[in-house]
Order: sequence, then C-alpha cells, then structure tokens
Amino acid sequence: MVEQTERQLPLRRAETAALVTLVVHAAAGALALALGRLSGSFAAEVEAWHLLVGVLVWLGVFTHQRLRRAAAEEALAAASLAQGRPDEARPSLFEAEGADLLTARNRLAQFEKYFLPAFSLVVILVLGAVSYGALRHLAAAEGAAAPTEPLRNFWAFAGIAFITFLLARYAAGLATQVPWRPLRAGANFTMSSALGSFLVAVAFVFCFFELPVVERGVAWAIPIALAALALEVLILLVMGFYRPREAREDVRPAHDSRLLGMLTTSRGIFRTTAETLDYQFGFKVSETWFYRFMERAIGPLILFQALTLELLTCFVIVDTGEQAIVERFGVPRAHRVALGPGLHVKWPWPIEIAYRYPTARVETLTIGEQLQEDVPGFEWTKTHAKQPFNLLVATHPETAPKGGPTSPALEAPPGPAEPRVRGARPVPAVNLITGTVYVFYYVEDYYDFLYNHDQPKRTLEALCYRELAAYSAGADFLDFLGYKRGEAVRHLKAAIQAAAAERKLGVKIVDVALQGLHPPIEVAGAFEEVVGALEEREAKIWNARGHASSVVPRAARDAARLLADARIYAADRQYVAPAAEKEFLMQLEASQVAPSVFRHRKLLSALEATLVEARKIVKPAWVSVKEVINLNLEEKTVPGAGMSLDVGATEGARP
Repeated sequence: MVEQTERQLPLRRAETAALVTLVVHAAAGALALALGRLSGSFAAEVEAWHLLVGVLVWLGVFTHQRLRRAAAEEALAAASLAQGRPDEARPSLFEAEGADLLTARNRLAQFEKYFLPAFSLVVILVLGAVSYGALRHLAAAEGAAAPTEPLRNFWAFAGIAFITFLLARYAAGLATQVPWRPLRAGANFTMSSALGSFLVAVAFVFCFFELPVVERGVAWAIPIALAALALEVLILLVMGFYRPREAREDVRPAHDSRLLGMLTTSRGIFRTTAETLDYQFGFKVSETWFYRFMERAIGPLILFQALTLELLTCFVIVDTGEQAIVERFGVPRAHRVALGPGLHVKWPWPIEIAYRYPTARVETLTIGEQLQEDVPGFEWTKTHAKQPFNLLVATHPETAPKGGPTSPALEAPPGPAEPRVRGARPVPAVNLITGTVYVFYYVEDYYDFLYNHDQPKRTLEALCYRELAAYSAGADFLDFLGYKRGEAVRHLKAAIQAAAAERKLGVKIVDVALQGLHPPIEVAGAFEEVVGALEEREAKIWNARGHASSVVPRAARDAARLLADARIYAADRQYVAPAAEKEFLMQLEASQVAPSVFRHRKLLSALEATLVEARKIVKPAWVSVKEVINLNLEEKTVPGAGMSLDVGATEGARP
C-alpha cells in the first residue's frame, strides 16, 4: 500500500502543476488584455493573446497527464490482482488477448495516436490566427498614440514575467522525470510567455523615457515569433508521421517546441551547442578543457559583466550643449539645479537616474501639413503632404472684387456681421488655407521643461496649433498669402512665446516660418483661374488708366487750343470788322471821286506789297523777249523767271 501511494503522488503533483499554470495563464492573459486596452498598448494586447494561447496548451498537457495517471493506476491495480492469483491464471488477463480489458491504457494510446496530432494542428491554427490578426491590426493602426501609464504596465508585466518564469522552471524540472514528461510542452510555452512579458515590460520602460518606437517594435516581434513557432510545430507534425518509433518510446507531441526547449533549460542550450560543434569539427569539442571551462565560467562572467554595467551607471557624461538633472528615487537631487558639461558621479541605477537633454540645440516643430520626403516643389493642384491640414481664415469685404460700370457686376461679399445667404442656409464669409508652419525653439530652462509638464513637446505643439488657429481666424485670406506674411510671422512668434511662458514650458521661440501656403487641393485649380481672371482684370484696368493718362491731356490741349482760336476769331470779328467796313467805305468814296487814280494807286499798292521780297526786272516794251537785262549780277536769271511788267510805249523806242 505504501508503494502505491508513492507511485500515485508524482502523477497527481504533475496534474496540480498543470492546473495551477493553466489558471495563471488565464489570469495573466486577462490582466494583460485589460492593461493593453486601457493604456492603448498593442504590445500588451498581443502578449495577452500569447498568454491565452498557453491556456489551450496547458489544457492539453493536463488532459494528457490525467490519462497517464489513470493508465498507471490501472496498471498498478492489474499488477496487484495478478500477484494474488495462481500462475496458471495470470496469462488470461495480461497477455495480448486480454489487453483489451485495460481501458485506461487503451484510451491513453488512442489519445497519443490520434488526439495529440489533432491537438497540435489546433495549436498551429490558433497561433497562425493570433499572429495574422495581430499583424493586420498593427498594420492598420500605424501612427497611433504612445501608450499611457508606462510605469503601471511595467510593474504588471514584470510580475507576470517573473511568475511565469518560476512556473516554467518548476514545470521543466518536473518534466526531467519520466512520469512527468508531458509537462515539457507546457513548460516550453510558458517560458516563451515569460520572455514575451519581459520584453513588453522593457518596452514600457522605453515608453517612460518617451521612446514608444520600442513598444511598437515588440508589438511586431511577438506575432512574428508566434508565426515562426506555428511553422516549427507544423514541420514537427509532418515529420512525426514519417519518423520511425520504438515500441516503448515516449510520445513527444508536435507542439512541444524544440527551439523553446533550448530556452527552458540552461543545459539544453549547452548540450545542443556541444552536439553541433562535435558534428561540425568531427571530434568531441565538448570534452576539451576550454569548453568545460567556459561551461563552468559562463555564469560568473555574466555576473561580472552585469556588475560592470551597473558600476558604469555611477558616471554621467554631459556633452557640450547639454544639461542633465539627476533624480534620486524619482525626486530631483537638487531643486532647479542642472548639471553642465563634464563628468559627474552619482549613485548607481536605479537609486539615481540622470536625464540628459541637448538644451543648446535648436529644434524644429512642424505644425500643419506633414510634408512627404523628396518633394521637388510645391504645386497647388498636387498633393505633397502625408495628411491634409486645412486652416480656417477670414475674408474681409474690402478684399473682394466689386463690379463697375464697364465690367460685369460682381456681388460683393457681406460684412462680418452679415452672413451670406444661399437659399435658406447662411454661409459665413470664411475660407480655407493649407500650409506648413515651422516653429524653431530651444530649451531655455531644463527644469521647467522636464517637470512642469508630462509631455512638454506635445504641450508646445498644442499651443502652436491654438495660436495659429486664433490668428488665422482674424486674418484675411489674400493678406495671409501676400504681403502681410511677415506680420503673421512676428505675431505668431510673440503669441507662442507668451503662451509658453505663461505655462512655464521653459522654451525659447527662435523663429517661425510659413511655407507652402495655398488653398486646398480640391479648389486650387479654380482659385488659380480666379486669380488669373483678377490679374487680367487689373491689367486691363491699368492699361485703361495708361491710355487715359495719354489721351485725356492731349484732348484737353486740343480743347484749349480750339478755345483760344475761337476767342481770337471772336475778337477779330468784334474789333477788326468795323475797321474794315470803315476802310471799305472810304475806298468806295475815293473810287467814286477819282476812279483812274484809285485804280493806279491800288495797283501800285498791290505791287509794292507783292514785290517787297521778290526780284524785279524792268524791261521796256520794245525790248525783245529774249533780251534780258540782269540787274542782279549775283545770280543768273533765266527767261521767264521773275516778273515782267509792260509799262507801255516809250518815247524814242523802236517799234
């Protein structure tokens, strides 16, 4: 009876270990899933599903171990009965023809032959589904916010990693004995869960130091590792169908990973490495003194390296342009005192932790459109940003074009207090503008920058967006694009600096730059057409003004000349006409008194007036036409030139 108790106890102990580990996996998986959902951590959620898959694995281990215990109890009972019977009666029950009476052993054989491969296939499908769903979810959630509460999650996952590591080591130790051998598959998977939880805990440490990229990397690494594990189990399952087996060989299920088994027991890694080296070099490398020395000294060497790394944390090197603040158990060692460039000494981690920051470096904060890389230039009608960003700006009535008598009437927009009405729906006088604002700053007070806000960069970014929205709401659309851009830069710089100083961010705004301001892409083409029409209209207006500036003075000059001529003509008619009338009357009277004298006098007056500047030739009537008397010897005259005057016959002249 004592022998029966000693043989039953190990099997029941293995069942208890399997059941406890199953419950721990379920509780740890539920806790990890809740923490992942609350903090928005994808790595925590993926590790939660990893832990929950362990529930399935340990359920198979528990069932397998329970069937082995039942078969062992049945064999023990049969052996006890056989000892109490005569020898001639024993073969009828325990030989081959009586083996069917051992139902527990038959159930175990059927379980190991049919159920274990099917169960391994189920594990493969579950691992594949978890890895595929996690990878797809991660690909769809690119650009998500960093997880919250990193310290709480760190302690939770560190505890999960520690507990699962102890359970894995305990189960692996039990699995070294033949009665407890089925625990090996669960121990290997629990060790992988401990490793995954440890990586998630480390990722949350980096999240605490504002490096969420590590958490995202762990979130990608876990499903990839699960997919690789599913592939290994599938290969082992296929190879198991073709591998020859011995009669009394223990069945090792396909989901008992050989790769994870190297992590579960430290000697498993050394044994596998030794066998690989022996096979590669052709002799027993594992029996050499160097290999045995390394096998014995690997632990102290790792411990020495860990101590060396811990001692190195006692020194803080602050580079030029940097400042550092040392915390002792989470509290600054000195109030508002930062360490300058140089070598400093502190207590080792985690007693004191130093936080360095390049305070002299000018950093850039991008507000608005996040531009794509390698953009050759800005075209309003083509997208050049990762995500669209529209800013609301005002439209003042005086900036809109108005109709004139020589151009088509344009409806002027209403004033700020008078909304436009399109049908029955009021439309405000606003526009949208797209662009990028670069804010250049550096840390002026590192203490305020580190302790006054949990995330100072995000706070500064929120302030920049707020001040930009407040300014653009009162700025005109065309002014924002045109000559008032410098005024906008100065205003934004002063407003952001004032808001940062009010909240004690500890930053100094160096400059603000506006780049690529333009209308939204959807209306950029129409805006260019409108701007082109306005430019053409302005060009025509200025051409008309130029034409008017040349035509109007000329017309005024001609009008003034005509007016002067009219005044002269009027004066001539007013003063000269009466005198001419009086002269005519006197000449009429003279012609009536002496007609011949009047005619000769008028003729001589006409000759006198006519011949004042003309050359004169006097030729008697009897002189031949061809005979010419040259009175002016300076220049020859030709016949017919000048004026001939017939003065009549002269006394003594030849006929």
